[in-house]
Amino acid sequence: MANKINLTERNKDYSVFLPSISSFYDRTLSRYRQDGDNFFSPERIPEGFENGLEGCDFLKTDAYYQYKWGLYSAGHAQLDLKKANDHDSMVQKRDRDKTFILGDSGGFQIIKGVIQCDWPNFKTDDSLRHTILNWLEHTADYSMILDIPTMAASEPYKQKTGIQNFGECLDYTLHNCDWFVKNRQGKTKYLNVLQGRNKNEADTWIDAVKHLPFEGYAFGGATKYDINIMLHHLLKLRDEKKLDQGVCDVLHFLGTSKLDWAVALTAVKRALNETVNPDIQVMFDCASPFIATAKGQMYTQHVHKNDRFGYVMDSATDDKRLAGSNIQFPWSSPVGDRLKMKDICWYKPGMLNKIGKEGKTSWDSLTYFLLMSHNVYQHIESVQRANELTDAANMINTVNHKHWRKLKSASKEEQFSPWVPRNILYITQFIDQLFKSETPYQMLEEAAPMLADFNGKKSLASSADSFSSLFETEEVQSDVIGEFSTEQEDEAEEFLQEVS
Repeated sequence: MANKINLTERNKDYSVFLPSISSFYDRTLSRYRQDGDNFFSPERIPEGFENGLEGCDFLKTDAYYQYKWGLYSAGHAQLDLKKANDHDSMVQKRDRDKTFILGDSGGFQIIKGVIQCDWPNFKTDDSLRHTILNWLEHTADYSMILDIPTMAASEPYKQKTGIQNFGECLDYTLHNCDWFVKNRQGKTKYLNVLQGRNKNEADTWIDAVKHLPFEGYAFGGATKYDINIMLHHLLKLRDEKKLDQGVCDVLHFLGTSKLDWAVALTAVKRALNETVNPDIQVMFDCASPFIATAKGQMYTQHVHKNDRFGYVMDSATDDKRLAGSNIQFPWSSPVGDRLKMKDICWYKPGMLNKIGKEGKTSWDSLTYFLLMSHNVYQHIESVQRANELTDAANMINTVNHKHWRKLKSASKEEQFSPWVPRNILYITQFIDQLFKSETPYQMLEEAAPMLADFNGKKSLASSADSFSSLFETEEVQSDVIGEFSTEQEDEAEEFLQEVS
């Protein structure tokens, strides 16, 4: 029998990755709990699953792998509270003393039109605000307030919303914030959402919302993609006592899947814990393991090398000739180790699917569920391994170089670690020093070329002249796969509802 693994214990003091749980995944489990053999016949459940499909509920302590954290979005959830507990039982019926769910208010799905909004009467019709707030209070430990993302003022969303500019996005968000403050019920804590498509917008936004009485911050828009803007925001909030113990509990970064960011956010968490607030948590989420499955892909291996961090996704096996095969599923995870190829490739030639037709694929809806469970484990493990390897490399190189500047000015031929890219070591040691510095804004200005490289942008030579002796620009591939967008997440959910 394959081992069970506790990924919660393995997370140590790292930033916390939150799988953005697919509603398809939750509802597949929920429907099986309700309908049992009428939903999936006993022979369809993998023979290696000693706990049946319940073992794939990673929020439970006796799961094949246990992980206490997740994000769930109102944008894809059952918002009718009379139906929600049974419809989304993985999230709604979890043990709340042993798990943590962050609720996403679904702002993107609202501007997209997945959740209908009466835009002409936005400020006078509170029905949608009531629905979202009631669902967040019912569902989550912490929740994001209902913001109107700044992309609402860009094409194609402005045609749906009627919003014409950044100022209207901020105005609508402030209206929602004021309403949430007056109507919150005390069952969930709230994160103030930071938006903006560039530095000027991000600075204007944070100055407008930073006074609001919420329990943390969620970083969206440019604030989650540009590490320079993010660090400026954190320093501003720190200096104004907005991150102090008892004032701020959680910092969350929306839709972030890259491993270099995961490690940088661990450095942020540790620096803030040491210098500002010992209790503050730093979290980030993505839906990549679920979206990848909807696109027919699965995680096959991790890349942790001195030139890049990343995950490798390949096309998942889909061949009717493997139906009935007892060949072991070749990619390891606590779920994969319990699978045979017949559990993935279910339909044999001539077999009819649920709508009574013979399709081209060997997959049924359970195949998607099983591969999602495997992918989530692989993603979490890769994040944790990146942190472990970086800790080891930093311990060695901190001893050797004492300071991030000396580390960065070392010759390019010097190999700091066979498993960790140089830019990861630069950024983590820089963040550690930044929050201890008496001149942090000067440090940010000095390090602008390095931070731009970390963001994946080319630095202009004119901006790097004064810095070139310390920071050579390098092209480093940080991910084998790109990040999936929220738009792709919605498309994946729509496709998966058809599959089910």
